[in-house]
Amino acid sequence: MNESLLDKDKYYVIGVSGGCDSMYLLDTLQKKGYHLFVAHVNYNYRNDSYKDYELVSDYCSDYGIPFYYKEFHHKDYEDGNFQDRARELRYNFYKEIYDLYHCDGLILGHHLDDHLESVYMQLKRHNTIHYLGIKEKSHVKDMLVLRPLMHMYKEEILEYCHQYHIPYHDDYTNFETDFDRDKVRNLVLKNYTREQKEELLDKANKHNQRIKELEIKVKPYYDLYNADKIIYYYYIPKELRDIFLYLILRDVMHPSLISYSLIQEIKHQIHSVKPNIQMNLPVNYLFIKEYDNIYIIDKDKIKGYYYQFNEFVPFGCEYFHLLETGHINEGVYLSKDDYPITIRTMQEGDSIMTSSGTKKLSRLFINAKIPAMKRKTWPVVLNKDQTIILVPHIAKNIDYLTTKPNVFVIK
Repeated sequence: MNESLLDKDKYYVIGVSGGCDSMYLLDTLQKKGYHLFVAHVNYNYRNDSYKDYELVSDYCSDYGIPFYYKEFHHKDYEDGNFQDRARELRYNFYKEIYDLYHCDGLILGHHLDDHLESVYMQLKRHNTIHYLGIKEKSHVKDMLVLRPLMHMYKEEILEYCHQYHIPYHDDYTNFETDFDRDKVRNLVLKNYTREQKEELLDKANKHNQRIKELEIKVKPYYDLYNADKIIYYYYIPKELRDIFLYLILRDVMHPSLISYSLIQEIKHQIHSVKPNIQMNLPVNYLFIKEYDNIYIIDKDKIKGYYYQFNEFVPFGCEYFHLLETGHINEGVYLSKDDYPITIRTMQEGDSIMTSSGTKKLSRLFINAKIPAMKRKTWPVVLNKDQTIILVPHIAKNIDYLTTKPNVFVIK
């Protein structure tokens, strides 16, 4: 066990299923005096899952360890992949305890065989853009996740349990082949010799070392993207583009959803001659290309908005600010007779009377080379008669040109 990851002065949530891995981990850490909050989840997926609960609950009761239990049923995970959904439910539960007690880390019982299963599956799926396998330290849902058993094989853990009479209960589904991971475990890696496992481990280690070196190189571009929420794609060196795309995708979706084919499809869209591209991701996000600038946006943020003001009040939201000062192209003079004013997103058919005649907003945005996605959240200001009087930096109604502005809508 790698105790260098842990600190006896800190407090940890520990996920305990009742299997030999987590029970060995729990038993070892409690005997060494670590501060633990045990979290056990029952999905009621197996007909004997109550035995797991009884085992973990009794152990915690015997040793005076805080025990937290969450139970789920079929309706909680009937939609989608069971393992993915179970993972989400499990980590949400861990997060509740983690935040409640301001814990310093979440400890899990993943071991070297789990790591090799993940490596094998990633290689088989050609999912080698980033790290292969399971990390000793990672972050999930703003929790520091620690895996101190990552240098131990399953057989070593079993030997300890038998030698020191550590109680555990086998999950019989682990010996079946219903899921891909179970097939790899029971039909492939089970037949590997220790030498074959070490070869696979060595291959993963060399790959992961190369990824670490690329991460160091790509960090300035990744930081720039996070600061600006957009980046000019061809500013990124060619050899760093795959890992850059992986990192910004990982910010909005689980790594298991980021496949090699997804990265290649995104690159294909970027290289398209079309200046503007919208691509749906496997989550509620869009990948956007605008004149070779790229970013990812939440779909919920482009659904439009509608605000009404009966009088002037300073106001701010993620789309605009209503202020008394600003650039002249962001402002109009409003009298009491103009209120209530409306500030909303553009609608089909919108037009404004300018000094050169009536203009459709859609055409004005195109002429100003405003990317399609930005048009969806650009503020449009209307007076009480629902006449468009201002589109900041784009156009101003002819009747509102001559007077000094007193209200500014800052994009």
